[in-house]
Amino acid sequence: MASHLSFDKFAKEAYDYVNDLARDLGHPEEKERVLIIWRAVMHALRDRIHMGEAMQLMDPLPTIFRGIYAENWKYNEKPPNTFSSIEEMKEEVKSLQAQYGEEDFPWKKPTEEIISITINSLDRFLQGKQLQHLKDQLPKEVKELAG
Repeated sequence: MASHLSFDKFAKEAYDYVNDLARDLGHPEEKERVLIIWRAVMHALRDRIHMGEAMQLMDPLPTIFRGIYAENWKYNEKPPNTFSSIEEMKEEVKSLQAQYGEEDFPWKKPTEEIISITINSLDRFLQGKQLQHLKDQLPKEVKELAG
């Protein structure tokens, strides 16, 4: 039986996405930092929504990003993050950025815009109303920010 798995395909898919996101975030040359911010935003989201929804969010992601998304994920009946405002989400994202090795990078955009761009970048993978369904689970301020 032939396998349709291709490391080169997985790498290209991830590389194309990182390039696009880096450009959208205003730092096309800073791919490692873009990965840090993606990881921080996605881990903040993952730990804020219900487990079933978090699993559905992971499924359509490129293979390499599924691994990053699931890294250090622990099962919880209730989501462990309880932020209820954009300020609280920004603090969570900044805390995760620092935890993942980024300190005081001079982003050209404010954190709330970085969060919005990152969330909306998922549209390339999510089908139908999946992105809106994800946004509907977030606090009103965050949902409005992400459009």
